[in-house]
Amino acid sequence: MAILYGVLRGRPDRFKREDNTSSPHLQIRVLEDDGQPWRIAVNVQSNTGSHVAFWVVDPLVGHPVLDSLAGRAQGFTTLAASASGALDYVKAPLFDFALGRVLPPSGAASADDLQDLLSLFLDQCKAAGGEIFAFGAKFTQNLHKPIDMEFGNTDGLHGIHDIHMNQGNVGQHAGDNGVFHDGGLILKFPDRFMGLFLAFQSQRVPTDAAGAAAPGALDIGQILMGMPSQTPAAVSTIYIERALINPAGADAGLESIVLGNLATTSQTLSHWRLLDKNGRVTPIDATLPPGASVIVPLDGAGVQLGNNGGNLMLQDETQAQVDVVTYTAEDASSEDRYLRFRR
Repeated sequence: MAILYGVLRGRPDRFKREDNTSSPHLQIRVLEDDGQPWRIAVNVQSNTGSHVAFWVVDPLVGHPVLDSLAGRAQGFTTLAASASGALDYVKAPLFDFALGRVLPPSGAASADDLQDLLSLFLDQCKAAGGEIFAFGAKFTQNLHKPIDMEFGNTDGLHGIHDIHMNQGNVGQHAGDNGVFHDGGLILKFPDRFMGLFLAFQSQRVPTDAAGAAAPGALDIGQILMGMPSQTPAAVSTIYIERALINPAGADAGLESIVLGNLATTSQTLSHWRLLDKNGRVTPIDATLPPGASVIVPLDGAGVQLGNNGGNLMLQDETQAQVDVVTYTAEDASSEDRYLRFRR
């Protein structure tokens, strides 16, 4: 997907609803400290008319992307495809897909739709003197929308959209798929971070290495209705249990990862592989006895465990994602000690 992906940092100023339109957005005005205005366009309904799924994570903790926020400049910063800087709902998870909710874009009451909910959180963030980090695609052309003139975005280019999952699309939007360029909002309060993440119910998970829907993937709408999940992580008995991220001395050749087996039978892994945040690969061929674990030593040529945070993916022989974990710089700070991953 050829988008100018990155993150916009600023302070929430005001917002404007869109009701009774074919593709409504909540329009958010954000200001830099020098007064430069930006517009964030957040989809609150799909162009097919279905309600947008959303996840509120409060507080948002234990994710490597949080370590990068303090150093971000105000305004828009382009981001590379990495768990320590960009969002990927599948390969560096921020929430449990099954815990999502849906609300209509508009409602008759004062607190009964998605725009109301987002506005509530934005008001709370503004009142607390907080900041907003909006992940998505920067405007690359001036569409001469009246809302831009109203917000002071006179060149039409100081804005960001695609504030939603940008993978798992099928049909006409399949060309939009990619990895580590999902959209979303992270609100920084004085005492915590809050994550607001959105996706279309027609998008499917899990996704493959290119962000396309994997074989057997389910619509997010189906998952929210309680249909049995077909995600590899839900059906596989093999998982990433622990990792020695920061061994004593030089890390290269001394790091290791521990895989666990939840099954009551032996599991043979042939042509499986581990991948790190930079796409480096360590092949795995091993047999795990019932309920046992196996240490996978890292020789420094394949997967490497950066001490500034990252993610690890486990793939089976078909390169389907079986498990994924993230870790932060704080997680990696303990020397010569295995980190047990949160579940």
